[in-house]
Amino acid sequence: MKKYNICVIPPAPLENVQLLKDRILVPYVCFKHFGESMTIITQKMEEYPYLDYLPGAQVHILPCTESLPHLAAALQYVEAHCQEIDFLFLFGARLEYAELAVQYKTLRPDGILYLKLDINSGWANALPLDHEPYVDFLKACDIISCEARPLQHLISRKWRRSIEYIPNGVYYPLYPSMEETRYRDKENLILTVGRIGSVQKNSHVLLYAYALAWLRFTVPWDLTMIGSVTPEFQEIYHVFCQEFPQIAPHVHLTGPITDKEQLYAYYRRAKIFALTSQMEGGSPNVYAEAAGFGCTVLTTDIDSAQDMTDHERLGRIVKDPDDIPAYSQALFSLCEDSAYLERNFTAIRDYIKHYFDYNHIAKRLYLLTEAAAIEKESL
Repeated sequence: MKKYNICVIPPAPLENVQLLKDRILVPYVCFKHFGESMTIITQKMEEYPYLDYLPGAQVHILPCTESLPHLAAALQYVEAHCQEIDFLFLFGARLEYAELAVQYKTLRPDGILYLKLDINSGWANALPLDHEPYVDFLKACDIISCEARPLQHLISRKWRRSIEYIPNGVYYPLYPSMEETRYRDKENLILTVGRIGSVQKNSHVLLYAYALAWLRFTVPWDLTMIGSVTPEFQEIYHVFCQEFPQIAPHVHLTGPITDKEQLYAYYRRAKIFALTSQMEGGSPNVYAEAAGFGCTVLTTDIDSAQDMTDHERLGRIVKDPDDIPAYSQALFSLCEDSAYLERNFTAIRDYIKHYFDYNHIAKRLYLLTEAAAIEKESL
């Protein structure tokens, strides 16, 4: 098996939390399967303790200044080190990458350039496909993937080229407690994880949908919302507690949890994972984590919703992300159906293991990489 020196250039300076998300995990599992080395190129924003979870990965800190921002410095790095980069991983369909991508392919025409789109349908329809630098950027990419099957079909038709379906998945070595989880570990807990109160996450819908459902529950359920909380949502929550003093003690805002074992303990306890997003860039990383721990998913109709629920076999989809009564009804129905939740615990974990295991995905990416290399040799 050929080994590749893999280089990862994120579109903006890397935050520690992003080390365990798709922008780093996808190239990392490629490194574990067919990499000689893996180097993450970034301006330093903070310390990177999560690097301890990724043995073998190296971080190169760019010498950024006010006049030399992250991607400009990365461009210089690629020019100086292109012969050491066999496989260049870019994240996001961003015009800012155009010069860097074309430069790399000019200097290393035999190199493999992989673009993971991290895109949604709205963004896909707004891309400047008639803008020459952007066209050159996409032409420079040997492998392009997106995170949802409906998007794969849309973009393949729109761009008239092959787009791979590579979902955001699970790297099981990061989750020693995932496969040990049993249904008896679970409680009547509804969980969400994300930027609580951001416009994208639509968190107020979950809060008030839960309140409507709580009034009808035959057995008690709690709601835990994990993540940083915007000031706007903090005010919404304050008003909510005044409106529903009997429900407020059952809603828990934890703030961000950086201790991974503490976070996984919540996944292990929860029976339902709730998403009320207006949109997502592809598929949310937290979905595969939650489903891997056996949580039944209730989601709004984001691009990856059908993939996430296997067309509602393994969860439920609410069409309108702003329809609080509809979301509440779906939540109430799931909470009341204990037999379904128990059956689904095993079914959704099997589904994740079969289709979302990053180790399986890396093997497919190796075949795609080798096919791209063979095609180059034949030209």
